[in-house]
Amino acid sequence: MAEETKTQQIKVRYTETSALYASQFIVNTSGEDLTINFSSGPITDPASNETILPVHTRMAMTINGARRLYDVLGNILNKQTASTTNIPEAAQAKVPDIKQ
Repeated sequence: MAEETKTQQIKVRYTETSALYASQFIVNTSGEDLTINFSSGPITDPASNETILPVHTRMAMTINGARRLYDVLGNILNKQTASTTNIPEAAQAKVPDIKQ
């Protein structure tokens, strides 16, 4: 008897539809999980004149979840790279220098 494959459709419902832009991130790992801290970019504190990277969102996941995310992002970026022409340097995003 042939084995039947059942498919399940899942609907996605967004509780929040707004998105925060992130151009910088910091990754913390342990043996069991990985946390990504997202930031819109560095700012200068007027009081101390120090450069600060304010984190607006944190996302934690298991190491296996991080591997799945890595695979998905890699596939998407590989497809995008293959389908786009060379973007002029003047049109590319610039990463600001951060004082340490």
